[in-house]
Amino acid sequence: MTLAEKLRNNFDIIKEHLHCGWINRDELINKIEQQEQNQTSEFADEQVWTFLLACGYAIAGPNGVEKLTSLLTGINGLSSDTDKIWLEVLPSSPREKEGQTHLDLAMGTINVRSGTISGIELKQTPKSWIVFCEMKWYSDLSHDVSYDPHRNQLSRVIENAMAFQNNMKTADKIYVTLVTPETFMNENNKSRFYCYKYEEYNNSPENILKDFKNCKLNKTSIYPNNIKKELSKLKLTWVSFESLFSSMPESVLSREIKQFEKSYNRTNQGFGI
Repeated sequence: MTLAEKLRNNFDIIKEHLHCGWINRDELINKIEQQEQNQTSEFADEQVWTFLLACGYAIAGPNGVEKLTSLLTGINGLSSDTDKIWLEVLPSSPREKEGQTHLDLAMGTINVRSGTISGIELKQTPKSWIVFCEMKWYSDLSHDVSYDPHRNQLSRVIENAMAFQNNMKTADKIYVTLVTPETFMNENNKSRFYCYKYEEYNNSPENILKDFKNCKLNKTSIYPNNIKKELSKLKLTWVSFESLFSSMPESVLSREIKQFEKSYNRTNQGFGI
């Protein structure tokens, strides 16, 4: 049975622990099916790779969700009674004239925002935490953010994580994770803009605030009263797609997903660059 067939046959189990926001999962599975049929040398669809990771951990149930959480945050023991992986969801932006942020993947104490399918908000709980992920395959950070020339895609995700809330309460613990192919994590060959911004933000978190300086707040949102306090809660991490695929727990999908990744991930061989 092909990977695409197994995904279709098992999606009722997968969706118990995977919330698909604005994406069309049938279209993503069709792309996987086409790749299996055509077997082109390389597959570089960032959204599909993220979808496969999410499915591979979600089908393993709460233990799979907890394992992915640990890998993305570097912290053991974080748990959430939602036990969900949130794929392609939309947190509200705190900025004036800015639409909802398209978030590749999120985990934590999260709820669907009332009246939406893709919108999310913080779940009210005594010990709240979130991890927001920015996933990149060959693409780089976008820096053409409207209304603020100093802002970039990573700082936007960070700001949305710090301002993510419910009833004026933000998360107690905030994680933002960059996920890329391993080849771009080479410090001796920084070929991507995010290599520099991640290093800048991680070495001196105050640099994050410098990229927020032109903030124009949305009057319908509540920006954190003390943004420096929110910054103190933040932990940045950077992990590779390859490490997440190799650590995927055993399931009815894991062998096929790992084989698909082994067959069509050519990033470390220099293709597509």
